[in-house]
Formats: sequence, C-alpha cells, structure tokens
Amino acid sequence: MSGNIQADGNITAAGKGQVCIPTASKNTQFRKLKNSGSNTICFDCPNTRPTWASTTYGVFLCLDCSAAHRSMGVHLTFVRSVDLDEWTQRQIDAMRIGGNDNAKKFFRKHGCTDFHTKTEKKY
Repeated sequence: MSGNIQADGNITAAGKGQVCIPTASKNTQFRKLKNSGSNTICFDCPNTRPTWASTTYGVFLCLDCSAAHRSMGVHLTFVRSVDLDEWTQRQIDAMRIGGNDNAKKFFRKHGCTDFHTKTEKKY
C-alpha cells in the first residue's frame, strides 16, 4: 500500500496529506474507466489491458511503458498502479477527464501522430 496511515485510520496519498478513497470505490470507478474506449489498450504501445496509469497525462499504460514513464521522473509523469496503489478522488477524476481517447486527440492536435514512438520523444 502506498501512502501513510494516519491516526484516524485514513490513508494519505504518498505522504501529500490528501486522503485516499476506499479501495472498493477506487476499484468500481477504475473498472468502468478501464473498459471505456481506447483505455483497453496501452497509450504508448499496442499491449492490451493496461494496469498502470499516468495521472499527469490521464493515460492508461502497460507495465513496460509504466517503467519508461517512471524513468523519466515524477516531475514529468506520475505513474500509479491501478490495482495496487491507493488513489485520491482527484487523481481518479484526472483519469476520467483525460483517458487515452482525449490524450490522443490532444497529441494529434499538437503534431504527434505516431503513438508508438519512443516514449521520451513523445513527452
């Protein structure tokens, strides 16, 4: 479990003081998000059923691509496990507003058409 457990039993998100939502609520929300549109495919490669996400960009990623994001540093992309990590409602809302479809539209609008190019080039 990531984050810190407070005296009242609440879990804070990675020590930032924001309270994480209950795991059951997180899982319910992610079940819907992961099955929506192109969220069923990793944003950076053709792998299916991604289980990681960049809250910075609001995209769903496979394990391998999440490692590439982690190597870029949290100042560029903050990566979390959809299944293993605890999330705040604000982080989940970022995924709902974003999502792979909206991210593709954004990147296309800004000249990126090859979504399977080197991760470092894209971001």
